[in-house]
Amino acid sequence: MAFTYRFAKEQDLSTIVEIENASMSCPWSLKSFQEAITSDHAFIMVAESEGQIAGYSVFYLTPPESELPDIVVDEKYRGQGLGRLLMEKSIQELESRGVDTVFLEVRVSNTPARALYEHIGFEEIGVRKYFYSNPVEDAVCMSLHI
Repeated sequence: MAFTYRFAKEQDLSTIVEIENASMSCPWSLKSFQEAITSDHAFIMVAESEGQIAGYSVFYLTPPESELPDIVVDEKYRGQGLGRLLMEKSIQELESRGVDTVFLEVRVSNTPARALYEHIGFEEIGVRKYFYSNPVEDAVCMSLHI
């Protein structure tokens, strides 16, 4: 399946929120996505297939560093390598903006995401105890030098 990548637009937000609500135990609000899309210090990258949003990533920018607070692939598009491709496209964009280090947190139990991040080159740098709620769980802190 072929995917195209672009920055999210205001009209994408309702679909992004639907995917978020279906995928995350503590989903972001519409307001949080609106703040990210209008900020000079963030971007939302979407992956599309035949006009349908298949996934998205959100990055906060404080060059030379960046944080990945949210990345989701719609359930019907999982298992096709889209998470990796979306990360690669996003990292290219980060490099063009002078970013050389990316940070993230991931649930200890989120084995697929942790495997993806490690495959891309992220390294574990610490643990945040009881970071997540619903259910309460530790976060693995990771970083990538690009």
